[in-house]
Amino acid sequence: MIRRITPADCDAIAALEASLFATALDQARLMALQTNPVFCGFVDLVPDQHQTKSTPADDFASYIGGYLLAMMIDGEAEILSIGVTPDRQRQGVGKRLLQYFFEHGASQNMTRVVLEVAEDNVSALGLYRDFGFVEFGRRKGYYKQGNRKIDAIMMKWCRAEAFP
Repeated sequence: MIRRITPADCDAIAALEASLFATALDQARLMALQTNPVFCGFVDLVPDQHQTKSTPADDFASYIGGYLLAMMIDGEAEILSIGVTPDRQRQGVGKRLLQYFFEHGASQNMTRVVLEVAEDNVSALGLYRDFGFVEFGRRKGYYKQGNRKIDAIMMKWCRAEAFP
């Protein structure tokens, strides 16, 4: 189930961000993002198999399978981060989140989306290309992984280019 991010999700998202990315957004920045009127974010909730069916929705924050964070203004969006728990990767979570984001964007007349991705993140690059994103630049040595520096590939999606 995908829904909008709430403040109750910030701890779980921050923990997942920290486990996935060296330049993670922390809980305080996630809370601050939520107060920004141009922020939009979504979580993919995974029900715990050991939990009873009567659990309130707010108790699912620790069962986030993935999230998408973005800023959107005047039809243009920037995806800040997409994260999927390691046990849910390559199971379509990122794809579902992007589909949901694009459906939301269509209702907001979204015409352009930009994002950055590490050049060695082959699965993410494939996913973005499947959605019609194209490379338009690079940031040399932008990401650090241990002692290595990795380029950020800057990608964009434009409605006119994606759907000629």
